[in-house]
Amino acid sequence: MTIRSLFITALTASSLMVPGICSAGQTTTWSMMNQDTVEGWNTNNLTSVNLIPQGLAISTQTDGQLVRVSEILHNVDKIGITYISPTGGGGLFFWRAPGMEEDQVFQIPIAFKKGTTQQKIILDMGQVDKWDARSDRIGFIIEAGTQLVLQEMSFSGPGILDRIVFPLKTFFTLDAMRAYSINFLWGPLMTYSQEQLDQLFKTFPPSADSWNGVFYSILAAGLLLVFLMKKFRRRDITVAFFLLFGMLWVVYDLRMGAEVISFAKKDIQTWWSKPIELKDFRDRNSFTAFALTAAPFTEGKDNYVFIASHGWPFWGSIKYEAYPALPIGLEGDTEGIDTWIIYNRNDIKPNKEGRLVLNGKSISPPGDIMMQFEPGAFVFVTRP
Repeated sequence: MTIRSLFITALTASSLMVPGICSAGQTTTWSMMNQDTVEGWNTNNLTSVNLIPQGLAISTQTDGQLVRVSEILHNVDKIGITYISPTGGGGLFFWRAPGMEEDQVFQIPIAFKKGTTQQKIILDMGQVDKWDARSDRIGFIIEAGTQLVLQEMSFSGPGILDRIVFPLKTFFTLDAMRAYSINFLWGPLMTYSQEQLDQLFKTFPPSADSWNGVFYSILAAGLLLVFLMKKFRRRDITVAFFLLFGMLWVVYDLRMGAEVISFAKKDIQTWWSKPIELKDFRDRNSFTAFALTAAPFTEGKDNYVFIASHGWPFWGSIKYEAYPALPIGLEGDTEGIDTWIIYNRNDIKPNKEGRLVLNGKSISPPGDIMMQFEPGAFVFVTRP
């Protein structure tokens, strides 16, 4: 058996061990419109439930439950809920995942908008960690005082092409340098749609699967072949397995090495090659350059007032750059402090008297802007 045939066999076996990676995309629709009967639905504590041509008409004066037995046989990352609600109302969408007890469910809040025309809620279940399309019960808890006509529910998942293309694209999608990068990197991840890819590193931890499962499955399949082929005294299969292991190692090493190199490349492009007024530094954007420029105004002083759009990471950075002078927040005792460092606060400006004003109130004695770095970022010094 050649290395090439071993790799193909291992990849085929791994696809069976990682279910759903290349499954065909499907949409399951539950329609309640123009139906003589609807099967599988059960209610609890709802005041009135009637099947009409427009859908399932629900009116309740108490919190109640509408639940259906579910047998969805494909991956689902989007759920559409089509309805009409003359009153509007709130509630919960819930599901009972495999292995859960009879009285256990996962749930997320939903809101029905008031209106006399057809409306639709789209639930992005790809962003919900506990969602499982194999759940055997799916339903709603509907709040008291709600009237609605439930017309249709649709359960859709990515197509087969998306489930091949987007995992590969995500494999080569690199993270930016962040505070946690000094301790760990996320590693190669998998998404299955453009929406998931766009949101990849905007939430922590990322809402994505790991490529580790695929590579471990390939190695497990290769190891299984080693044991099977030993019965036929094929010693070269062991060598082929370790070559396969080495190939995967190199692919991983190149991928993670490229991420580290991308950090350095971005630093060169956004920091080292730019003049001070155009420098951006990683997740701090222009603040590091601003702090370097503002720090000389604090020399020989014990304190200065520092006001920024938020604390992390600016507070620690300015303390480092302006040391030994120490920052004082606006909520602290600013009496007698003449140097004010303002960053990313377009809502703070001097008035005609030269006082800094926030929300219509003066927060400083009269003074002058000594250094304007960019809109909302400046050094202000009070007058003697």
